[in-house]
Amino acid sequence: MPGLSVTPTLQALYGALVPFIIGVTGLSGAQVIQGVQNRAPMPSPSSAGFILVQAINRTRLRTNLHNYSLAPSIEAQLEEGVELTVQIDCYGTSACDWADMLSATLRDEYGCTALAPTLSPLYADEARMIPLVDGEDQYEERWMLTAAFQFNPVTTIPQQYADVLDLTLVNVEKAYPA
Repeated sequence: MPGLSVTPTLQALYGALVPFIIGVTGLSGAQVIQGVQNRAPMPSPSSAGFILVQAINRTRLRTNLHNYSLAPSIEAQLEEGVELTVQIDCYGTSACDWADMLSATLRDEYGCTALAPTLSPLYADEARMIPLVDGEDQYEERWMLTAAFQFNPVTTIPQQYADVLDLTLVNVEKAYPA
């Protein structure tokens, strides 16, 4: 249907989360990669290291809330409550430290304040070591954690309406005698 839209998009959520990760870990923007990239080699963890962020699950938390607007057009907004689970993989010699810092800040008011109003951290698990065997059969250090966030996407849909009313009075007893 034409006229449908949703905000925030998943890209906007990454747009809030990636700068947060950069701020916590001190990495550069090039060292925090969003999602799994096709046809692009993974950076070498043995260099400065990097972090890979990937949304892995989306769960509805409640039924929709409906809001209606009249201007600039007649439309309805359907607000969902959603839990978004994100996997954060940290690679390199500082991977454990980065994972610990992210786990701690995502469980604290610091994370809630830094990510507001786009995302609200719900919980983050403890980091766990999951070694990676690279193409040269070498073990690379990889620490992984998952974090859950709440966000409230709003889907905007066109709404039917009447802006003119043609009213005719009918005497029911005369028009429809018993």
